[in-house]
This record gives sequence, C-alpha cells and structure tokens, in this order.
Amino acid sequence: MNNVKIPFSSTEIENQVIKSVDFSHKSLAGKYFYNCSFKQCIFSESTWENTTFNSCQFISCNISLINLRGCKLHDVSFIECKIVGAEFYKCDGSFLFSIKIQNSFLQYCNFSNMNMKNTIFVGCKIHHGTFIETCLTEADFSNTDLQGTRFHTCDLRKANFSHAKNYRIDLQVNKIKKAKFSFPECINLLSIFDLEILYH
Repeated sequence: MNNVKIPFSSTEIENQVIKSVDFSHKSLAGKYFYNCSFKQCIFSESTWENTTFNSCQFISCNISLINLRGCKLHDVSFIECKIVGAEFYKCDGSFLFSIKIQNSFLQYCNFSNMNMKNTIFVGCKIHHGTFIETCLTEADFSNTDLQGTRFHTCDLRKANFSHAKNYRIDLQVNKIKKAKFSFPECINLLSIFDLEILYH
C-alpha cells in the first residue's frame, strides 16, 4: 500500500493508506474504496452516502455523525475508533453488509433491522446503542461494556456475551438460546423480573 492523501477527484481508490486526514464536513459520496486503510483520520459530520468500502480498515479514527444512507460496507474493520451517532441501519444491506469492531467506543449508534450474524464487537464500549429486530446470531460481544444499550426482539442465539457487562436483555422478547454469559454479570438477565436475589 502507498501512503497518500486522498485525491477527491478520483472515484475509485484502491490499495491506499490514508493517514491523519481531516474529512470533517467533506463528502465521499459515490466513491469506491477497495483494500484501503484509514489511520488516525477524522470523519466528523462527513458524508458516506452511496459510498462503497470493500475490504477496508479504520484504525484510531474519529467517526461522528456521518451520513450513511446507501453506504456499502463489506469486510470492513473498525479498530480503536470512536463512533458516535452512526445510523448503520441506513446502510445498503443488499451488499453483503459485514463489519468487525474491536476495542472501540460507540455511542448512540443504531443497528436496527439489520442482518449482523457473526458480527464481532470485541473489547468495545457500546453505550446507548440500539438493536431492534436485529439478527445477531453468533455475534461476539465478549469483553464489551453495553451500558444503556437496548436489545428488542433481536435474535441473539449462540451470541457470545462472555465477560461483557452492563447489558440489559429482556428474555421474554429476545431469542437467546445457547447464548453465552459469564457469572456474575449474567444476574442482569433477571433484572426485568423484579426478583430479590440472595447472595448467601
């Protein structure tokens, strides 16, 4: 890969390393990125409308309040990123949507009505996230802090919540057969039942 600043005049950008570029308020609409790495870039309020990212990485990037309408994300990794207010449900789901998020901070992100089977959210902080009618079978939330995050009518079968914390999952409205949880955090699963749990 070459280390370059992105040429905004280009429609197709392949095999590039794009480092320390401020894309704040800029538009990447309609562009196609293949096998590119974005390192320490800022995407605050940028536009990714109808943009395609295929086999790309975002490393230590600030991704806040981006426009994701029609965006195509396939085999995309977010590593040690800050992602705020991202409405992932607006992405183009017909393009084999697949992402991996590791050791990142997410706040007020919405993943509703998406097929996210096998998606990795390892070692993250997902605060006040929204998952409504989301397919998360075999997803990996291990070592993730899910403070304030909502799961409603989701398919969480075989999902991995080992060593995750601060989750609140309603057993009556979500499918969780064979999902993995760790003790003592799994006591949170009983919080909706207004039980008195004794620790003697």
